[in-house]
Amino acid sequence: KKKRIHIDEMGFFAFGLAIVLGIILAKITIPLPGGGEFALGTSGGPLIAGLVLGHFGHIGRVDIKIDKRILETMREFGLMLFLLGAGTGAGAGFVEVLTEQGPMLFVYGAVMTIVPMFLGYFFAAKVLKLSVFNSLGSICGGMTSTPALGTLISVTKTDDVASAYAATYPIALVMVVLSSQFLGIL
Repeated sequence: KKKRIHIDEMGFFAFGLAIVLGIILAKITIPLPGGGEFALGTSGGPLIAGLVLGHFGHIGRVDIKIDKRILETMREFGLMLFLLGAGTGAGAGFVEVLTEQGPMLFVYGAVMTIVPMFLGYFFAAKVLKLSVFNSLGSICGGMTSTPALGTLISVTKTDDVASAYAATYPIALVMVVLSSQFLGIL
């Protein structure tokens, strides 16, 4: 058996490869009936590429596994950038929307977020008999909420929740895109 080759200890090759493959996957569009299109986008493409590369852990003799400490650091850095970008974009019109719509907008948002979470947790825990961590991780993935995953990992002190997140996130992402396209057709 031949020894695996490590290209770099910091994992930049593996990250770069996942990003490039993810962007390629993100650019693939599938036409839908009624003139719509489906694409994984910049969220789904890199996630699928990362899942595939992480599953195999190597390409031929080239080892693409990354040390856990580096993965944790990159995850926290990526989450920080994501929240910064989302906050900056959402904050631009925050005061205007709140002034126009009133505080009931927050109540509606809370209900639309909390009710599906409780229903999802009940279904996962009671019907599917998933563990607490798998139930919570899958709910984060079903909501396509990366910040919630980061918080869950931080609170539970385990990466076990990320597997359930990664299993449900692509399905939820596809369903969100498809349902919005079909609603647009109706």
